[in-house]
Amino acid sequence: MAWDEVWEKIFKNQEWGKYPSEDVIRCVARNFYKVENRQEIKILEIGCGTGANLWFVAKEGFSCYGIDGSAEAIKIASERINNEFPYAKVELKIGDFSSLPYEDNMFDLIIDNEAICCNEFNDSIKIYEQIHKKLKNGGLLYTKTFAEGSWGFNTGELVGYNAWIVDEGPLKGKGYSRFTKKEDIPKLLKGFSIKELEMVSRTADNLQQEVKEWVVIANKETY
Repeated sequence: MAWDEVWEKIFKNQEWGKYPSEDVIRCVARNFYKVENRQEIKILEIGCGTGANLWFVAKEGFSCYGIDGSAEAIKIASERINNEFPYAKVELKIGDFSSLPYEDNMFDLIIDNEAICCNEFNDSIKIYEQIHKKLKNGGLLYTKTFAEGSWGFNTGELVGYNAWIVDEGPLKGKGYSRFTKKEDIPKLLKGFSIKELEMVSRTADNLQQEVKEWVVIANKETY
């Protein structure tokens, strides 16, 4: 269930973010800014949406790839990136990232900025397995996911393991939303070595609520 039609409506009717996640910037900068030829670094974002993170990747001179189920989102991302950076190496696709249409061992970094958490737990494990195959040996995974107890947790309709169609908070109206316990992170990331694990949190609704997100950076293990 890697693609939910609710997102096509969201991208058509809602102005979406244009600028990258600070955590994505930090991950790319720490790991790849010193590379002499940045075009040799291949970065894929799954569930790339309207391309805010890939706009940054292209701006910094890396080879960028993106996949999203929304034709509208890919259209917006392609127009913006190609207009602003016509010489950048960019490849954006409409597709379901439960089966990634790329060669194995292709990418230096794969970004998941709260896309996989729109999927059921066991389906998410399979998506991470796909990511593992597509990363180069020692390649990096950046994944951000809503944490157990974040605003919206245990509200609305229970639809799966730690998953709801929530009826309040930032995930209201966004379809299937799965929240992650700390102890479940290694279960999701089989075959990865966790390099960094952080919790990002902020208050919301005049200090009445808290939005909590896991940020994980992990290496593909080699055997």
